Amino acid sequence: MIEILDGIHETINYGNSLGLRLYHNVEYEDYPEHWHAGIEMIMPIREGYRVLAGNDVYDLGEGDIIILNTSVLHSLEAPPTGERVILQFNISLLHSLKEMETLLTLLPPVTCLKKDHEDSGLYPYVKKRMDRIIEEYKEKQPFCEAVIYADLISIFAALGRRATEGMYNRTREQEGNTTVKQKEYMETVLNACSYINHHYQENITLEQVASISGFSKFHFTRIFKQCMDMTFYEYLNEKRITKAEELLYTTVLSITDIAMNSGFSSISAFNRTFKSIKGCSPSEYRNKLYVCPKNTGGGKTKRKIQNQSLVWRQTALVLFLCPKCRIPQQMQGKGQDLRGESKGEKV
Repeated sequence: MIEILDGIHETINYGNSLGLRLYHNVEYEDYPEHWHAGIEMIMPIREGYRVLAGNDVYDLGEGDIIILNTSVLHSLEAPPTGERVILQFNISLLHSLKEMETLLTLLPPVTCLKKDHEDSGLYPYVKKRMDRIIEEYKEKQPFCEAVIYADLISIFAALGRRATEGMYNRTREQEGNTTVKQKEYMETVLNACSYINHHYQENITLEQVASISGFSKFHFTRIFKQCMDMTFYEYLNEKRITKAEELLYTTVLSITDIAMNSGFSSISAFNRTFKSIKGCSPSEYRNKLYVCPKNTGGGKTKRKIQNQSLVWRQTALVLFLCPKCRIPQQMQGKGQDLRGESKGEKV
């Protein structure tokens, strides 16, 4: 399934598509801790599947759907028999849509929709569109990628609306506001988030964004916290650190240059903010891409890298690294594309 793995960072090979990869996985094979920039959706269609993310374990049954947000560290465990559909896609195309980048920020790292435990109507809505995405991908009709992205937008818009329902409830409980006032506040905050998304690399301030939004600094601070469940500066720093993460694993820029390109005015502020959010320094984070292979043995098939099995061990977000082993290794994966082609011919 994984084709290219440098340390714990998976580079998703989308082939000739704009950024979609969907395949039918039947392998009795575990996949070690890794992360990738794309969003991943997994749905078992026969037997179950286990996903481990952080300290949480998700045991999926047939038809359950799990959505892993971008950059989530996770591992996968397969049963001896079974089948599942795995969809990975590049989120960059969605960012051009108004509010979509903010929506993706609102979503938790992991969203699990259980067939037997979902009472909001969200599961059947998402399942119907997942089934249609699979069919479109298999049939490869004209404009299939446009249809698939339309369904993806529908799925994430529904997830975003569920998230904003929680925000409405918070503002109503804390302020006793009417529905009209709640919508006004939500629109204001979403517009503010959109402004931050486009200007986070600049020296923007709370006072500046509050003024643009038409509220006093104190009123804006209160409604932003109520709607987003985080402060203005927490949201701004999340955007900046997300950009820094991207630059750390896609460029060879110095830490100082990355800090400046991510919107930080000083290297000390960057290091302090990065460590508070990610649990390690930018340099340590970059080094996490390079780990030393160790032989694990065991009966179940493990993914091979240069004829050696790998095990990744993580403690407090800092990996134990071998200082003499910093050469990226490549992982060649197997898998069956839903069109019946090996190693996943893409849309």
